[in-house]
Amino acid sequence: MGNPFEGKFKAFASTLSAKNAQDHAAVTATHSGEVFRDKPFSEEYRTLYNVATVGQVVAQVVTFCTTAALGVFALTHIIPLWYGIYLAVPLGIVFAFGVEKVKRTTLAIASKHLLKYKTFGFVGLVALLTLCVSIAAALYGAKELPGVVYPPPGRTTDPAAATTLTADIDRVQSNINRVQSGLKSGKNWTAENRTLPRLQKERAALVERRDAASQAAEGRADAQHSEAQKERADKVNKMQAYSVGAAIVAELVFLLCTAFCLYYLFRHFAEQQAAHETEAANATTVATLPTSTNGQTATISQNGTASKVAADNGNGLPHNETRRPIGFHHGNRNTENVEANRRTCAHCGNAYTYGHARQKYCCDDCRVAAWETRTGRPLQKQRSTN
Repeated sequence: MGNPFEGKFKAFASTLSAKNAQDHAAVTATHSGEVFRDKPFSEEYRTLYNVATVGQVVAQVVTFCTTAALGVFALTHIIPLWYGIYLAVPLGIVFAFGVEKVKRTTLAIASKHLLKYKTFGFVGLVALLTLCVSIAAALYGAKELPGVVYPPPGRTTDPAAATTLTADIDRVQSNINRVQSGLKSGKNWTAENRTLPRLQKERAALVERRDAASQAAEGRADAQHSEAQKERADKVNKMQAYSVGAAIVAELVFLLCTAFCLYYLFRHFAEQQAAHETEAANATTVATLPTSTNGQTATISQNGTASKVAADNGNGLPHNETRRPIGFHHGNRNTENVEANRRTCAHCGNAYTYGHARQKYCCDDCRVAAWETRTGRPLQKQRSTN
């Protein structure tokens, strides 16, 4: 026996699939419209501007550290006192902060003069000079920084063998002193002929061995010190390449991000100015008011100043062309110049002056083409009856 709910399950699944497909199509349509619609520059590149702002801050932190390191190194050599480092660190930080602050400020002012006024004056030269100083300080500080990370190695000697031989020498010397004190008292003549020469010979051998051990330890210390210096030099050179490369990349990232941020802000400023100008133009748009009954109207702007007299064709619709009014007594009327009233064609998008309130197309060709596009079939022209 089959499942009685199988049909309901299938119907529910098909309905759910259709709903999911419909929702996916709606989301895709919304997303595609958001991606491919024409947007203002400030809206189109807002995300890139935010990323560039973060990159600008990170790059400037790197250049700030290397510039501060250069200031600390220089001041440490200028103030060679035990408290010199305590003065060098805050002064180096202040130096780096001043350079970075002046760099950003002058770049902003120079970009305003260049983008807005198309000039490159004294402030541009100051910005260029400050930028060069900042780049040179950052690169030199990055070059000197590895020397602090890897300090010079110290020279160490292993005195263990020489110390042991020195203890033996001291022991033999004490025996010699004891034997010599016995000879002074005249206790034993054998010590003078046998024991003392043997002890002196043993002491001389120990001294020779100690000197050899000391020389060997010094040689090993020199070899180890040279090897440590060579290893440090390799590490410093490698780290210098990395640090200078990072400083160069940071400077390039800072320049690119700063240039884009300043250009973005300029475009945003230009768009805002254009919007304000459009609002001002709309606020000062002329309003046509009827002033007499002889077919003429005075065009008065909102600020109270009168402009030229416009024509009225009888139904309140102005026109920008010179035409004769409709009527039997047009011969006694003067030709009137009608003020422009503009509109955008619903088919081709061109601006035109409309003649009546319901006119949507600039010409008959656009009206016919719009009808054919809307209905999907060509318009059949009537045959002439002549």
